[in-house]
Parts: sequence; structure tokens; C-alpha cells
Amino acid sequence: MKNKRRWVTGSILACAVTIGLGFAGSHPVKAATDDASIMPDLSNKQVLVGYWHSWKSTGNDGYKQGTSADIALKDVNSAYNVIPVAFMKGDGVNRIPTFKPTGLTDAQFRSQVAELNRQGRAVLLALGGADGHVQLQTGDEQAFANEIIRQVETYGFDGLDIDLEQTAITAGNNKTVIPAALKIVKDHYASQGKNFLITMAPEFPYLKPGGAYETYITSLNGYYDYIAPQLYNQGGDGVWVDETNQWIAQNNDTLKKEFLYYMADSFIHGTRGFLQIPANKLVLGLPANNDAAATGYVINPQNVYDALNNLKAAGTPLKGLMTWSANWDVGKDKNGVLYNNGFANAYGPFLGTK
Repeated sequence: MKNKRRWVTGSILACAVTIGLGFAGSHPVKAATDDASIMPDLSNKQVLVGYWHSWKSTGNDGYKQGTSADIALKDVNSAYNVIPVAFMKGDGVNRIPTFKPTGLTDAQFRSQVAELNRQGRAVLLALGGADGHVQLQTGDEQAFANEIIRQVETYGFDGLDIDLEQTAITAGNNKTVIPAALKIVKDHYASQGKNFLITMAPEFPYLKPGGAYETYITSLNGYYDYIAPQLYNQGGDGVWVDETNQWIAQNNDTLKKEFLYYMADSFIHGTRGFLQIPANKLVLGLPANNDAAATGYVINPQNVYDALNNLKAAGTPLKGLMTWSANWDVGKDKNGVLYNNGFANAYGPFLGTK
């Protein structure tokens, strides 16, 4: 990522007019009217969410020494109807996080977003990541909102995904500034008849009363569209289930169906020590394969089918599934064996997204 922002002057955004909230960044931005300006309506649809890497694979970058694939944004498997682009973060110079595509002009990147939007698929901008530096201060609310709007008008993003991890969750005044800025942005696009998506992908241990993500969830209640807890990379953490009198750990492959069911049930009802997330806004996050995460990969998809079917039978069908990542889904293991869209093929037809 470059250290200094390069503002758009190409033909798509050549005419400088205000965006309604004033200036986005240091220059006004023209709202384009191509397909990238569409914000797909996912309110009554199930979702299969696949993150897309905005960087080049380094090779042997997996937890099992496999290699993630380099794919164009427009070539993400059609089963994924929500594609968060990783990542928006600090650039080392400016406090306000930003994003710049690698190896593409702004117009080229926007055209790929437009192609996905034409297919009814949403492209989000993911904020943070495992090593993303984000540390906003009180007073940054409008500046951050303006930068998000600039990103939307420049590239055609359909929403923002809060993917803060580790110290970034509570750094500075992030917990108050980020929700306030997102409310400004959502209201701005609502005034245009559009639904700017607000989503989150917290590691599940943070989703407890008093946990690091509680403020984000409570502050954005009524604004967020879904929350996708990461049910991976947490080793033996899990949930105590009184009904079966047992601890069910995230890394217990034998009880995977039970883990998925009871974690979802705990979020839906706000029980077993977890915060409440309505079923129609709950998306379960799983790794695409064993290279995508240290633990949490579901070896047998039937465990997912059974857990989600049981939740549906209980009157609490989920919004969908999320994976890290679309790139890993088409990667290969250390022996060169292709993963061959295993996640998309297993769950796209099940959710009806493919």
C-alpha cells in the first residue's frame, strides 16, 4: 500500500461535485452512475461470504504450507454473493485508514466491482485484518465517514466489514468513532434509497458481555446487516452446554456439528455467556480448508448441513456462511493438489447462492 493517497482524476470521476456531506478527503468526488453504483439488496437472501485478497500470494503461505491463489476480483467463484475486499487500514502516514488496489488502475478495479454488481453480488471493503493498524481518535468521525464515501464513489464498494482483530479492536477511540462514522455513511446512502451494508467478522471469544466487540454491536444495533463470528483459529476455546453437560471446543472435530449448532443457538438467544445476534443476521465463519486456518476447518460438510437444518427446524434459520477465503478456496496444498472450490461447491448449492 502506498504511503500517500493518490486522488482520482480519471474519466469516471472527472467532474468534481460535492457528495452531499461535503468533501470526501481533500477533494470533492462525483457520484458515478455505472453498475458499480448499484448496491445489491441482500435483505431477503442467504449469503455465502468469501473474502478476497488484495495482495499477491507469496507462496507456501498456508498453515499447512499450501499456497493461496491469485485471482481477479471479478473471477471469484459465483457462489460467493458477498465479497469483502481485504483490507482497508492505516498507511503509516495518515491516521484515517484507506485502501488502494494493487496492480490495477482505479477505473479497472471499479469495472470489476461493476461486473459483480451486475450479477447481484455485493463487494464490501474489509477494515483491519489480523495485522491491520487502525487507531482513530475522537473527532475523526466525519473524516473517516468521508474517506469511506470516497472509497464507495471511487471503487463502487457496497458496504464496510469491521474485521478488527487483536489490539486494533480497542485501540484509540475505535469503539466509538467507527460506529459513529458508519452511521453517517449508512444514513447518507439511505437518503439516496440505497442500503450501504455494515457487517462484522469478530473472533468469537470477543462476543461476550464486556467483550471487545460489545460496543460495536450495541452501537450499531439497527444499522448492521449481519455478523459473521470467526469460528476458527481459537484452539480449545468453545462453549459449555448444560443440556449435554459438556464443554464443546472449537477444535473438536468429533463434535463439530454440536459445536456449530450450540454456538449459533447461543448467539441467537444471547445465552451460554455470549452476546445476542438475531438469527437472520447471523453468519457462521469457517475456514475454506486446513491451509486457511490453524483450526476450525469442517472436514465433513454434512456437519454444517445438519447444524443449519436443525437451527431451521427450531425456527431460527441463519443468514448464511462466511469463509476465509475465496483465494484459499482455489489454492493448493503443499503437494500441489488443488482445493478446487471445495467450500463454494459444498455450501453454495446448500444455501442457494449457486
